[in-house]
Amino acid sequence: MQKPFDPFTQSLTFHLADGSPLNVSVGEMDDFVQYGIKICIVYSSQLGASLALLVLLLLLTKSDKRLSPVFLLNSSALILNACRLICDCVYFTTEFSKVYPYFSGDYSRVPASAYANSILAVVFEVMLLVAIECSLILQTQVICVTLRQIHKNILLGISVIVALLAIGFRLGLAVENSIAIVQAANFDAVWLESATNITTIISICFFSFVFIFKLGHAIQKRKKMGIKRFGAMQVIFIMSCQTLIVPSIFAILQYCVNVPEMDSFVLTLVAISLPLTSLWATSLIGGGSQPSSGSTGRHRLWKPISFGSSEKSRQSSTSGPANSTSGASSSPTAAHMHALHSDLEAGNALGVKHDVTVASGTV
Repeated sequence: MQKPFDPFTQSLTFHLADGSPLNVSVGEMDDFVQYGIKICIVYSSQLGASLALLVLLLLLTKSDKRLSPVFLLNSSALILNACRLICDCVYFTTEFSKVYPYFSGDYSRVPASAYANSILAVVFEVMLLVAIECSLILQTQVICVTLRQIHKNILLGISVIVALLAIGFRLGLAVENSIAIVQAANFDAVWLESATNITTIISICFFSFVFIFKLGHAIQKRKKMGIKRFGAMQVIFIMSCQTLIVPSIFAILQYCVNVPEMDSFVLTLVAISLPLTSLWATSLIGGGSQPSSGSTGRHRLWKPISFGSSEKSRQSSTSGPANSTSGASSSPTAAHMHALHSDLEAGNALGVKHDVTVASGTV
């Protein structure tokens, strides 16, 4: 007995350039349309978040701090991320995403501008990762300013290696992807894409772990001294935990759920988390700290950082009279340390993470 006709599973017949028929089912066309809708939702949500935070960052950051290295890197990351997402969205308006070229594989009428747009999106992604890694390296050096010079150099070396590893895989993926775009061929190097995703997550987790360990140790020491005020240090600790956990979840979900471009959230979340930490910490500083003579020190903390500064110069920039840190005969009172911490913490604006040196030795 013949089965009843199901119009939802019927096939549509297209004809190729040589006249041969090409059958495409309704289900395949539905999947094609749904894929474009889903991925545009993913890209547009990230684009909106990036632009909104960029506007807030520009409005809420003081003019004298807009030339600092960390602000420039974080704002550049947001701009590059927005440009990347715009190019990704524009792709679905080009000839690449039309029905006939997609199913037939005939891209002869795709203009050069469509190829350039796709390659530009790949380039922006590499530049975005470079900006993020540079910002993380810079902030790692600042937060570990109280370490001994040899320990700082070791940490800097490890940080650079981890960052270059992630950037290297991302650059290799960009080259292979660009070649596939120019040739209008399918990208088959799945292992390279997976390795790039893994090395990026390892890099982010490494820097987040450094922040969490150093700040957690400093917060614990302050708690023992009776300083329990919720301030910028706690904000940075919380956001570092968030940066460690949330991007990792999205990277893992890429292998578990059928949502296109789930891994694209990883770089967006990190690019958003860095300036968001600044805005939160700055709001606490502006509302909780009192004006003091430490304004000069706050400005100094925000200026470009010299990684080769000596321990002596660090102590002179974060302490009062010389005998307040050189003497070990008595411990500072909680009230004194609270006042000292208020002056120090007031200089932390855009992810410039720092520690509190209690004694003359290094941490």
